[in-house]
Amino acid sequence: MSEPSDDPSPFGSVPPAILALCAVVIGIELLFWAGARGLAGGPEAVGWRLAAVTEYGFAPRLWAFMAETGQWRGDGLGRLVTYAFLNQSFVGAVFACVFLLAFGKFVGDVIGGPRAVLVYLGSAAGAAALYGTIFPEAGILVSSFPGAYGLLGAYTFILFVALEAAEANRLQAFRLVGVLAALQIVFGILFPGPPWWLADLGGAAIGFVLAAALWPGGLLRRVRRR
Repeated sequence: MSEPSDDPSPFGSVPPAILALCAVVIGIELLFWAGARGLAGGPEAVGWRLAAVTEYGFAPRLWAFMAETGQWRGDGLGRLVTYAFLNQSFVGAVFACVFLLAFGKFVGDVIGGPRAVLVYLGSAAGAAALYGTIFPEAGILVSSFPGAYGLLGAYTFILFVALEAAEANRLQAFRLVGVLAALQIVFGILFPGPPWWLADLGGAAIGFVLAAALWPGGLLRRVRRR
């Protein structure tokens, strides 16, 4: 288990692996921003975002086709992860990175930065598969939020274990994720649109399970002990 850093800097204390992950997400957005304003790539750069969404976004119809036919294509499977580095807008990417940095620091301090990145990627992939299975006709998914919510799920597991050790009410660990889930549902009702909320909440649930499996003293040790 990693020891929390004593570095007072809010960014210097974030595990390097999490900073690198966030840098990739923001770096891609900066390329789109520069291209849309004619600062890079020439005239065709205006369509960089649309081209990236088409080529690397998670496509539920493609997922449903592969599941039905058993033709698991490499480019289709790759979209389970690549979509998590794309966003609908620069603002969306920034908010996702705020989540990523906040929960990634906490989770990375406990299980290590590389394992926190695994939680991000695994949660994103699992959330996309869930999204494509339940809503095979839905639109293309591009968002860093399912992976960031995965880190929220890992954060929830760590709180759960800490409360258990303190013999406190373990349900308190689910308070934050419960509030965010309620907000997701309310906004989904008030502002109907693609069911991206399912990917976000699915990412949180998968992140909880992944943290249980990856954290030393977590699920694997509990299973052996029982």
